Amino acid sequence: MVGLAGCSGNGGEEPTEEPTATEAPTTAPPSDDDTVPEQYATATSLGGQERDPDSLSAKSDVQYQEEPKEGQQCSGCTFYIEDKNGDGLGACAIVEGTIAPEAWCISYAPYQG
Repeated sequence: MVGLAGCSGNGGEEPTEEPTATEAPTTAPPSDDDTVPEQYATATSLGGQERDPDSLSAKSDVQYQEEPKEGQQCSGCTFYIEDKNGDGLGACAIVEGTIAPEAWCISYAPYQG
C-alpha cells in the first residue's frame, strides 16, 4: 500500500463519511426541468383542444404568473388540462411545462362548460 505525503489525515478534524458509489441518494436533487409527465403530452384540455407538444408557447411569452389575475386562473381556462397524476399541477394545450391551477397568463380564455 502506498501513501501520499500530506494526504493521510484531515487536519485533526473528526472523520467524515464519504458516500460510496453504490449508495443511492436519499432525496432527489432539485430540478429545474418543467417537462410535463407523459400523460399530458397530447392530453385534451377542458375546452376539448388536444395539446400539441410541437406548437406550445413559452411561459415567458404569455406572461405566465403563479397567481390569479382579477379572478381569472388557469383552472377556469378552456386551455387548461387538469391534474392527472396527483401532484396538484396540470398542463396547458397551448403553453409549455407544468401549470399551476391558480396561475394565469395572457392566453386565458374562460371555460364555458
